[in-house]
Amino acid sequence: MTKLTLAERFLNFEFDSIKKEFDLEIPEYLKEYLREYTGLWICENTYTNKNGKLFSFAQFVNHRMMYDFSLEFKEKNLGKKIPFALDDGGWVFCLSLDRETKNQVLMYQLEIEWKNKEDAFEFVADSFEEFIGGLQAEEVND
Repeated sequence: MTKLTLAERFLNFEFDSIKKEFDLEIPEYLKEYLREYTGLWICENTYTNKNGKLFSFAQFVNHRMMYDFSLEFKEKNLGKKIPFALDDGGWVFCLSLDRETKNQVLMYQLEIEWKNKEDAFEFVADSFEEFIGGLQAEEVND
């Protein structure tokens, strides 16, 4: 049977629009993952950070989600973060571009969970590479 070719899921003009609108320089390594995996479910769907906290991974965001969350961060003055993936509950994994947390992966929690702006983001990993490298397939018991 004929094997079909998948199109990129995140296009260059979409990255350019995020950069122009929000002044977010998306690293090439993140662009590669978004181009390949946006909209797909992956088997490696859990991550345990160095503090022992377990995170679930659902999927990489599309352009619309990245735009909407970036707009929310801008409107709420939450700093420079690149939203790149969702967990099972709709919380957002972000790559920080802020000086204090530069290159860290942070989890953006829905506003109902915070007492103040400092509660908006939770530490996940020291880097995107550490995060991706630490993703594990959830164990399924039969």
